[in-house]
Amino acid sequence: MMRMKKRGWREVIVLLAALACAGSWAASQVRSMRDRSEVANMTEKMKPICVGRFLVDVPAQAEVTLSREMIDGFAIATAEESEAQFRARVAAREADIVARGANPQGNGEGGMVEARDIRVSGMAGRSLVYGYSRGYLMQGERRVDMESVSVEVHAHTAGLSFSLSAKSTKEGSIREAEALLTRLRVRAEGEIPSVPGFCIGRAVFVDPLPAHKTEHVVMHIGLPDHPDLAMAFASLPGGRSTRSLLTRVADMDADASPDEMLRVTKLRTGERHIKDMAGEEVLERVREFNFATTFGFMWETDGVKDDPLKPFLSLELHAGISPEPGGKPADASLHEDAVLALWDAISSSIRLRPNGPPPTRATFAHNLAGGNAARVVPASTCTAARCSSSARASACPRRCCCPGRHCGKRSGASSRAWKARA
Repeated sequence: MMRMKKRGWREVIVLLAALACAGSWAASQVRSMRDRSEVANMTEKMKPICVGRFLVDVPAQAEVTLSREMIDGFAIATAEESEAQFRARVAAREADIVARGANPQGNGEGGMVEARDIRVSGMAGRSLVYGYSRGYLMQGERRVDMESVSVEVHAHTAGLSFSLSAKSTKEGSIREAEALLTRLRVRAEGEIPSVPGFCIGRAVFVDPLPAHKTEHVVMHIGLPDHPDLAMAFASLPGGRSTRSLLTRVADMDADASPDEMLRVTKLRTGERHIKDMAGEEVLERVREFNFATTFGFMWETDGVKDDPLKPFLSLELHAGISPEPGGKPADASLHEDAVLALWDAISSSIRLRPNGPPPTRATFAHNLAGGNAARVVPASTCTAARCSSSARASACPRRCCCPGRHCGKRSGASSRAWKARA
């Protein structure tokens, strides 16, 4: 009789466990269908964003920020302001540099070397050369003297200001910067240029450009209804990594503890071609120490060294970002199936922008009245101060997207992706 009672209790426990598993599975299926439906509606209407020389389609409601814009070694900053505001700001900057005075030591802390109006048709602005520095290096027994300066070229046209700056460069760099500005064309909000060139916020450097080897831009994507989710697409100089994404992740897994690997599930790993670009992809789900489920997705193509048309490209997705400053990872707000669907919809849209004949300035002026605009925030509006002063931590990856800044504690998925970066 006692054995029968014990067997009865075991059967009840097994039955309850089975019912609990079935209930959990059913709830997961319901959430999967609901979230996949949301993503299907979200991706039904997409907007193309011009990033460098590429187009990427994102949901129409997505918030997009561009940062770390550079060309030929010059950092690019963009601001919307009147010409009067521009002139006042640049005059204050020039006065600040002049106030440093001369520095005969040549250690880079000195004041103005040269200041003059820019020589670019249709633009107002100033070129500033300052901070003269000198030194030397030894090549065997031969001493090689070196000199460098800092350069800033500020330009204003059509209600927009552009600044190209470089440190530890040669004095003649102002001519290179001005040569680049002669190829700069303003574009309307959301306008996709039909001509070859390098897109930045509200403008494009139109080909043919002066000879150069480096172009650099990062786009950050956030969804207003999912503040825990952030994506980033980067276009950087190609041929920069000697180890592929799959190799780096394999090395990272080999160094990881057994406990960490028990919490990591590989959803997809391997080679993945997007259009004609050969790349590698790693998609992971991570069970955090606080039992939150997070996701970290990465795709890369290495590109070709010194070829702006074949850059290093990287796409990342992180889901489960904490909504509070310094907070622990949170459960991803979308089901795994929905996150995969969103990733596939955006990643598969990456493509080299179609090329055409160079436009006239009149064409670009006419296009300033452009219609359906995809709001893109230029890099100059993204500052560390904006991130740190955000009322919500989610405002950092979602609205400000300052490069290299993480608002909450990095999740296991985000931490692994960070370690695996080239």
